[in-house]
Amino acid sequence: MKTLKYIFVAAALGLTATSCYDLDLEPKGLIYENVLFQSDNGIKKYLALMYQDLPIEDFNYCQNGDDKGYATVNQSGWHSGNRWQAQKGSPASCAAEATGRGTSYGDGWGYWPYDRIRDLNNMLEKLPDYRSNYKENDYNAYLGEARFLRAFYYFGIVKRYGGIPIVDKVLDPKAPLEELQQPRNTEYDCWKFIYEDLKFAMENATASKDEVGRANRYAAAALMSRAMLYAGSIAKYTQYTAVTGPAVSAGLMGMPEDKAQEFFQYAYDACKFLQKAGFKLHTGADKEKAYTEVFLNPNTEEDIMVKQYGPNTSTPTNTSLFHCWDCMVLPKGEGLSGDVGVALQPAWELMGLYEMPAITDEETGEPIRFDKVTDLWDTDKMEPRCRANFYFTGMTESMSGTVLDFQGGVYKSYPGTAADGTAETQGSVNDYTNQFRVRASQPGEYKDVNGVKIKINGIHGLAEGTGDEGYSRMGACIRKYVQADGSNARVFFTNYQPWKVFRYGEILLNWAEAAYELGLITGNEDLKAEAFEHINEIRDRAGASRHEMVANPADVGSEIYGFVIDENLQYIRDERARELCFENHRLFDIRRWRVADIMFQDGVYTHTLLPYLVLDENKWIFLNEVEREGRRVTFDKRHYYEQIPGGEINKNPLLIRNDGY
Repeated sequence: MKTLKYIFVAAALGLTATSCYDLDLEPKGLIYENVLFQSDNGIKKYLALMYQDLPIEDFNYCQNGDDKGYATVNQSGWHSGNRWQAQKGSPASCAAEATGRGTSYGDGWGYWPYDRIRDLNNMLEKLPDYRSNYKENDYNAYLGEARFLRAFYYFGIVKRYGGIPIVDKVLDPKAPLEELQQPRNTEYDCWKFIYEDLKFAMENATASKDEVGRANRYAAAALMSRAMLYAGSIAKYTQYTAVTGPAVSAGLMGMPEDKAQEFFQYAYDACKFLQKAGFKLHTGADKEKAYTEVFLNPNTEEDIMVKQYGPNTSTPTNTSLFHCWDCMVLPKGEGLSGDVGVALQPAWELMGLYEMPAITDEETGEPIRFDKVTDLWDTDKMEPRCRANFYFTGMTESMSGTVLDFQGGVYKSYPGTAADGTAETQGSVNDYTNQFRVRASQPGEYKDVNGVKIKINGIHGLAEGTGDEGYSRMGACIRKYVQADGSNARVFFTNYQPWKVFRYGEILLNWAEAAYELGLITGNEDLKAEAFEHINEIRDRAGASRHEMVANPADVGSEIYGFVIDENLQYIRDERARELCFENHRLFDIRRWRVADIMFQDGVYTHTLLPYLVLDENKWIFLNEVEREGRRVTFDKRHYYEQIPGGEINKNPLLIRNDGY
């Protein structure tokens, strides 16, 4: 199967078109457009770097650092796990998806890929000179591929900064400076520019599904659904950012609310296009197995576009990309992580969104007792998708065969309510826990308790003396995307699981949200009901119970956020959290919904799902303590838009600075 890895190899070998204005002699080793634009293989080589640098939030993606949001080479990608602030976020009702090292949202990534946009504009301008080399459909397909890539780059910029300069032609670097300095276009114009590029790509890019790593009309439709849903949300919810200034007044930050219907409709139509193209969810009788296969199999019926990692054997030197996912999310241990370990860990605020056995008695407030620690997950009360996304204590890690042990400690006795042991302090320390709780500093440590030497905690966590890496602090670890079989050591740059850039599961969620938002705007109850058809298709595959739309939904948003969000819409958003966790959608979701500043107001703690053995009962309980490191994130209203990179503003005084900075 041909995938992105072959395109990336060409990029690493430097097979890109270039030009030289100042030297009389041509540099050696360069292949020019008059060669590259004459064949499919040449076009692949020309586009290689554009694919490699494509703003895909994948395994090697991180919010800060020199990678400007994207690590496209193997040099410092291992930091991604502990710089992955993008995972830390969700609505106030479910607080956080995961806990990592991030403690704040800075003033932007400095992402400004106009060099790649120039390359794509160059292809769009020069390819017509070689039109006679191709059949009409093939020629149009290449133009569609280039416009898809250009739209992808613009999406990566616009969702960060709002309106930016639309450059749709190659600028002459020798032109007067005033001709090169372009002002920012409005945010509305930018989203419409992305729409037009994707519309062209949907109509002209190849209809072949043979190369799942290369852009086709279905990848264009998938990006259309994602980008236009984002734009619709910006239009509808911009009024709640409460940031004012020259950029807002000029339409560079935000859009009029009456534009929301237009963009939601574009998203809705793109989703229907993909359904008609035959895409469907990957299902099976074993729901847990089917869900894990979606992320480990290189190509399923659900996949629309896939970024491939792994060894390359078609060139003399190995230039393919690898990533470090397993060693960053699994704990240290035999057959598990050989480097770092659990730099990114799931939070209860996400885990608790799934169907699972209750851990607290609603009437008494006391922790529910379990005979075995495995009773939490080894039951049909937990939805299979939950087991597929997280490793809980007592589960066997698939590749190593290691039984994971995340015991948090022991309680000599537990006479009170769950609240007694879960104080809102760092590590939930109070007089009650000091009296009854016993923890250990090292993994798998034994201590004398009441004259008996017993095991205090699990060999994979919680361990108080190991810092914030290596061992679980949360009572669970991430399973999604973790390699299920093989023999490779789990150290830096040894993982090659594919990254699903677009999959039909996301499309159904985009469809549901767009349909419900359109139903709200137009008063169409059929559209609202349709949204839950798509939600229940997702839930059926997950092995979760179906959810019916509430006929007269309560407003659950006004008290929390200051504006109406009805319970049906909130359920659709929560289903995105369940289905798309750890796929790097969440930060951008809470930004486009304009809820991030409230959910992180003054910082919020994340909570655990730590198992404890109650010694005098010989029973297990699970507690939602405050995470031991006690990290909190603050998100200001200004962060809904990042600042235009300072270096670009210094070079171009026509770039109006975003307000709030």
